[in-house]
Amino acid sequence: MIDIIRKEDCTGCSACFDICPTKAIRLETDIEGFWYPKVDIDLCVDCDLCDDTCAELHMDELKNDGTTTTPTVFAARYNDTEIRIKSTSGGIFSALAEYMYQQGGYVGGAIYTDTFSVKHIISNNPEDLNKIRGSKHFESETVGLFLETEKLLKQGEKVLICATPCQIASLRLFLRKEYDNLFTVDFICLGINSPKVFQKHLESLEKSFGAKAFSVQGKNKDMGWRSLAYKIKFANGKIYLRPGREDPFTRGFIHAHINCRPTCYECKYKGFPRISDITLGDFWGIEKIDATIDDNLGTSLVLLNSAKGKKLFESINEVIEKRELNLSDALPGNQALLHPLSLPTINREKFYQDLDKLPFNEVVKKYYPNEGGLKNKLKKGLVFLKDKISQMGYSPKTYLQFLWINLLRKNTYSDLLRLKLIFPTRHTILDIHKQAIISNKGSILLGYKRIRGSKLETRLAVEENATMSIDRGNVSVYYGTDILVFKDAHLTFKGTATINQHVQIICMDNITIGDDVLISRDVVIRDNDGGHEILTEGYKKTAPVVIGNHVWIGQGALIMKGVTIGDGAIIGAGAWVGTNVKPNSLVMGDPARTVQKDIEWRQ
Repeated sequence: MIDIIRKEDCTGCSACFDICPTKAIRLETDIEGFWYPKVDIDLCVDCDLCDDTCAELHMDELKNDGTTTTPTVFAARYNDTEIRIKSTSGGIFSALAEYMYQQGGYVGGAIYTDTFSVKHIISNNPEDLNKIRGSKHFESETVGLFLETEKLLKQGEKVLICATPCQIASLRLFLRKEYDNLFTVDFICLGINSPKVFQKHLESLEKSFGAKAFSVQGKNKDMGWRSLAYKIKFANGKIYLRPGREDPFTRGFIHAHINCRPTCYECKYKGFPRISDITLGDFWGIEKIDATIDDNLGTSLVLLNSAKGKKLFESINEVIEKRELNLSDALPGNQALLHPLSLPTINREKFYQDLDKLPFNEVVKKYYPNEGGLKNKLKKGLVFLKDKISQMGYSPKTYLQFLWINLLRKNTYSDLLRLKLIFPTRHTILDIHKQAIISNKGSILLGYKRIRGSKLETRLAVEENATMSIDRGNVSVYYGTDILVFKDAHLTFKGTATINQHVQIICMDNITIGDDVLISRDVVIRDNDGGHEILTEGYKKTAPVVIGNHVWIGQGALIMKGVTIGDGAIIGAGAWVGTNVKPNSLVMGDPARTVQKDIEWRQ
């Protein structure tokens, strides 16, 4: 009879639940959000099947002749770039799954439910691959998976299962024999996170963004493969996109180590031989070994652990690019192959108690605030300042402008210590009314130039009682650009933006530019019709312009008054935009019209 005394001795695989013939085992979830088996003594018949199926008790039995002590190692990536962008690493699992579907087989893996918990499914429907593909960073419910897999195998069906190393170990013990028609894939696992912590994070974001989430993607590649970004889309069109170093759930996992199941800190599935036929993971460090197979869109580390795994991998040769390497090439960047997660230094018991009492953001600030070391902050600050000084040049006039606009001017609100400042370059013209308000919670560089020696002017005018605000991030304005904020008008940058050459921003009312925005050359953004008026009832000369987050505006586009551009949209070159643009859509033409929906893009 299974009896969990130490939580460190249970992986939560649920194999004991599936194998119990009398349904004497139920799963109970603790304060941390992890489930553990509990036996009903009245129903138990002491058959010991639950003990026999527990991988934590029988690891030695899994070191059989089917696996090799030293795996064959490859760096690999799928040739289909679109699939690779949607995948976590190099898209190799997708290639294996597609091959299995082509053979009429079944594929098992983890998917998000409608409420963004995670469970394992197994099916022969290729459309399910879109749900299975990609990392789900917290514990997956596997109730029923073992029984369904055994049923299919006994029917002679080919089955490919992807799961954590401990789940694969439990599956092999559950089956009690080797099946030639079973192919197992595990992954390099740092640890399995608490579903409860993720749900608290998601609830916090839904409250902040004012809508329910409808799409979650861990390790999103909009910022590049190495960013470890989380991307969450909400029902109102808004998008949360943060690199791992800024996402509190990811930091709790990778840096604070507080999210993981207790058994992960004593993981028995490290080292070699591996439990599965194939092990997949990110090939961290590939750029130092073979840069020709690295484009920051994901490269898979592939370990072939059995003859069956090698044969399966060979079957996808035509759709992948691969390089055979040595195990010694893979280990430096993938220490999770060898070593368990280190224990957290914060108080775990109090952390999970506070998770029930406090808002998620307050718990994060209390236990692992995103401050970084002083040395690291100084280093980043010096690099940032060096770059800005290089752009500013060494003209005395430039530094007098810098001192005046940031320190001497009465209505400029800058943060010198945090470098939240305006950085004018040599050929920047500033015309700022004494009653205009400049607020810098981020920084702005005026006159960034790619061609040294250029004397193209960059002009910024902010008239009486007008405001210009940088709420966060870094705004870069290229040379030759004009920004004019008329009397009583408001121009706001909500985050990082890049504004290329010869852009005109003409603000007479209210223009808001979101975070992670790219504005190409010769773009015009205006919330007004200038000094002219049409003599028609209901006519308004001005109307606010709102540009959402992660928007790309192509060369020569014209954004007119009253337009709202949704998050993730692309405005095609030369487009005349006079009506609202929906999130994640591509518009082109004069007048602009939608030519593609549900588009995604990256820099």
